Amino acid sequence: MLTSFFGKSNPINYLILGVFIIAGYLYAEISANAIAFSISEVFFHLLFMLISGLAMLLLDFIIRKNQLTKNNTYAILFFTCFMLMLPVIFLQHKIIFANAFLLLALRRIMSLRSDRNSSKKILDASLWITLAALFYFWSLLFFIPLWIAIVQKPNSNYKQLLIPFTGFLAVVLLNTAYQLLFNNSIGWLYTWKEEIRFNFSAYNSVSILIPVTIISAFYIWTGFYRVLKIPALPLKEKPNFILLLYVSLTTLFVALGAPDKTGAEVLFVLAPVSIICANYIESSFKDRNRRNDASEFWFKEIMLWMVVILPVIFLFL
Repeated sequence: MLTSFFGKSNPINYLILGVFIIAGYLYAEISANAIAFSISEVFFHLLFMLISGLAMLLLDFIIRKNQLTKNNTYAILFFTCFMLMLPVIFLQHKIIFANAFLLLALRRIMSLRSDRNSSKKILDASLWITLAALFYFWSLLFFIPLWIAIVQKPNSNYKQLLIPFTGFLAVVLLNTAYQLLFNNSIGWLYTWKEEIRFNFSAYNSVSILIPVTIISAFYIWTGFYRVLKIPALPLKEKPNFILLLYVSLTTLFVALGAPDKTGAEVLFVLAPVSIICANYIESSFKDRNRRNDASEFWFKEIMLWMVVILPVIFLFL
């Protein structure tokens, strides 16, 4: 049963999900006729398969380090299956890069509650966010949850609010120096900002519209439930969960900033949505009368099976 299998953190769970990601990447690339067999192309594809798998592991690390869920692998199961629902994600390599850098930034943002090495964490987060923005400009919106986290953290001061500007300028200056050295131009500064277009014609495709609708339904349903439960959360869990809500809202705007809406931009939303969905699985029926434990078990089981089976069904759309 999936609830018991993924309710634990066994190495086999990570291996299975990693194989799923590799299979999803290969399927997307082969379907798009993007697989080439030169040494450089093979290395290129291996690199992005590795980054996609590491993104899943990094999300799991963030969750465990900050106790965002209990000791299970529900969140990375949701994350992996949501990605597989939209194989177009694997074709947008800049978005894969940007999302990986934003996850590294999120790791630092969520850890600010500990108030140890705060300045270093803030600088690291700002560096990762700006690096992500080199691949996807609207990643810069992640500075908003960073500043919120700085304000929320213990012993915050105004000097720490200025540190993100240092990280931002450091990356911009280094990239400008690189462009001058190798391209003899700083034209990238004028083309860096991407125009926001609201052309959702790609969403007319059933293979994109249905998965995006289902992921959105999961987000609204589980997110609304968890927001209602915020007053009942333990005091030590509230700040992280509220910060996670800010992050999830920010990722929505990051995705909407995509100049070309292909469906791949949904990747930015998947990490916070997966955590919220895992929280829902853990807490569903928690506050109800537990006269029928079987109903709780089967509800979770059906929900998880649905998430696992849907990517397979979507292969035939």
